[in-house]
Amino acid sequence: MDISPKITECEEYKILSTHLANPEKTDAILEQLTTCAKFSLSNDKLESHLLELWNSILHLSSQQPHSSNQQDSMVKLLQALVTDAPSLKDTNGKEVEVDGSKVWRGLPLFGQQARECWNFPDDKKVDTKIRDAWINVNAFVARLTAAAVNEHGGERPGYNALDHSLYGIWSLRNAVEEELENLPGKTTVDASVGAAAVWILYAGRTLKGLSDSDKTYSGKVAKPGFKCKDQEWRGYNKDRWQLWTKELAKAKSLVQDDSIQDLVKQAMEIMKQ
Repeated sequence: MDISPKITECEEYKILSTHLANPEKTDAILEQLTTCAKFSLSNDKLESHLLELWNSILHLSSQQPHSSNQQDSMVKLLQALVTDAPSLKDTNGKEVEVDGSKVWRGLPLFGQQARECWNFPDDKKVDTKIRDAWINVNAFVARLTAAAVNEHGGERPGYNALDHSLYGIWSLRNAVEEELENLPGKTTVDASVGAAAVWILYAGRTLKGLSDSDKTYSGKVAKPGFKCKDQEWRGYNKDRWQLWTKELAKAKSLVQDDSIQDLVKQAMEIMKQ
């Protein structure tokens, strides 16, 4: 994961940390974030501000246990940014866009920043700290996706900016469509399988709905992993969901940590429903 620890020094991180301590004061946090955005716009630093804001959110989410109330609070804050925060306007009264998306409705650059930290170091051994951070950030993005897409695979009106279902494919592909035995170290295996499990745990119904509705993506971004290389999958489908169900059960036997084994067990129960 590429999240610099220096992010904890920025103003955006401090604002968000305050929110986690007082999650009921959402309106006040939205006002603070809007004030920061206006200031950065006037100094031609809006993009930098947004990247630091999103990086702060991703870092904080990686440090909060996946089942915690703090993760719920972060999801609700992003939902509020999309639907409740006043749009940012320039001196001419025009809504400001960054990279083709409106601030705040489109959460511009959030997906780009999430992609930057979506580089799990599966080519080397990881420690439990990195393992847990990887599982936590996967759970957070899964929660966002479940807030954006219903159990039938349809978008919830107004929340399309929170849909990162493609990342679910990436995490499940790494865990059950590749050769886990080739990963360097048991903790690395636990991290990969645990990340897949929390996607099912927090967005399983959504992913099943996307599978039933054959959700596809352009190009080869959702291509199958090595064990399924002969398939022509380009997204979610029923056959892929069935394979995930079978292979996740097999992957459980490779997991060492008891708590992650329990996550996988919970995920398997959801997939059987």
